[in-house]
Amino acid sequence: MKISICGKGGCGKSSITTLMAKEFAKKGYRVLVIDGDESNLSLHKLLGMDMPKDFIEYLGGRKEFMKKLREKMDGKDVELFEGEIYIDSLPKDYLVEKGNIKLLAIGKIHDFGEGCACPMGALLREFLKSLKLKDKEIVIVDTEAGIEHFGRGVEGGCDVIIAVIDPTYESIRLSKKIEEIGEKLGKKVYFIINKVDDETKDLILENINKDKVIAVIPNNKEIMRYGLKGEELKVEIPEIKEVVEFLVK
Repeated sequence: MKISICGKGGCGKSSITTLMAKEFAKKGYRVLVIDGDESNLSLHKLLGMDMPKDFIEYLGGRKEFMKKLREKMDGKDVELFEGEIYIDSLPKDYLVEKGNIKLLAIGKIHDFGEGCACPMGALLREFLKSLKLKDKEIVIVDTEAGIEHFGRGVEGGCDVIIAVIDPTYESIRLSKKIEEIGEKLGKKVYFIINKVDDETKDLILENINKDKVIAVIPNNKEIMRYGLKGEELKVEIPEIKEVVEFLVK
């Protein structure tokens, strides 16, 4: 299963990604977490790992990858990747791992004037389409904020889309757009309501498709504290366990 975690900035995508990855790993799954956000500087910290090298550099960097992609789209016999892609075949120099969890970062913006992140989005799209999973393997993609990755076609290579909704009007509106696009793609779309109290939870539920909600996670100061310190996220969230059990049943 390939799972896309999406939503507005600050809604808790990286925390949800981390907690889900750890829960799948506890259940004996081999988990590949893909950092698909070129601006994310905290996911590796939450997982208790070092930052991996940019995977796009393994393919020659942005210019070389886009050159190959254009040639392939023009009908030339160009292979973007060497052979079939499996988790076990990924270059170890571009992965960091801890237990059953591996982390791959598609690419980051490192300096002024580097240009747009479009090559990273294109790489993520092609990578997800080409990656083949074996039994008891899971991919979780922590996407960039918003829905530009939908425009780049990233979710075409995923099986499940999970929108994280926090108590903001923007998040509610975005979840409706994600639901609409996901259903047009023929993908399973679910919602996780995050960072709420009883009042804000009810307000959100009044304004979204309740049938898509698979978890409601209360505002959690412990999660906030780990995130603020940039430390490995070590909390037990029963709602996340229920999400994982729902997805694998």
